[in-house]
Amino acid sequence: RGVALYNGKVYAGLLDGRVVALDQNTGKIVWTARATDNKDMTLSAPARVVKGKVIIGSSGAEHAVRGQFSAFDAETGKLAWRFYTVPGDPSKPFEHPELKEAAKTWTGEWWKMGGGGTVWDGIAYDAQADILYVGTGNGGPWNQNYRSPGGGDNLFLSSIIAVKPDTGKMVWYFQEVPGEHWDYTAVQNMILADLTINGTPRKVLLHAPKNGFFYVLDRLTGEFISGSPYVKRLTWARGLDSKGRPIEAKGARYTTESVTLSPGPGGAHQWQPMSFHP
Repeated sequence: RGVALYNGKVYAGLLDGRVVALDQNTGKIVWTARATDNKDMTLSAPARVVKGKVIIGSSGAEHAVRGQFSAFDAETGKLAWRFYTVPGDPSKPFEHPELKEAAKTWTGEWWKMGGGGTVWDGIAYDAQADILYVGTGNGGPWNQNYRSPGGGDNLFLSSIIAVKPDTGKMVWYFQEVPGEHWDYTAVQNMILADLTINGTPRKVLLHAPKNGFFYVLDRLTGEFISGSPYVKRLTWARGLDSKGRPIEAKGARYTTESVTLSPGPGGAHQWQPMSFHP
């Protein structure tokens, strides 16, 4: 879905899980680096370059994979940091402190199934605030009864995660679909805009993900400002509460019998780019 250009190089993610930097004049390889730690993970999203770092996320939530996104030095390909979007085996040290809290929202032995949460598209950057925004994907497997049989929000599936690009340290997160169960990813493209809301200037993030709700968030704090359906038919939830948490419709969660819902797994909006006119 695209390449990045920076300082005389072309950067691309490959389906075999490698990031490649090419000399833009000759096409010769400058460096390659592995951006995945699982043979079933691929790179289908375009790389982004932020402050001299190549940022790219993993794909492959259809398989038993654990979502992640990584930052590589644009000149050397050295890994600067990696952020895992779901916790791993809790008997082992967590890679970053946020995962200790996230693990409390999972049950069973989810790590044996990967958990999902891949980052296969939406990434945005606010240079003034120096914040990187990353959308995460669906649970793996889809059916929460298998991966987390006791329920739970399953952080950080179907979420927007804000981090500092220099370190990968989390600033805030907002989960759009707690306990994701329907392939309602939150990786769709994000728009950063400045709006006047109720007479007050706000720096906002606008998001139209697969679940059918259109979100307006404060991009500095992650505060939920507003959210409403943007499709004619939305049946999996009855609305959003004051914090932006979906109010699920009765019977929306399938177990052993199928249910009919809208939007379907294809989503209300998927990979198509977004635009904004003030």
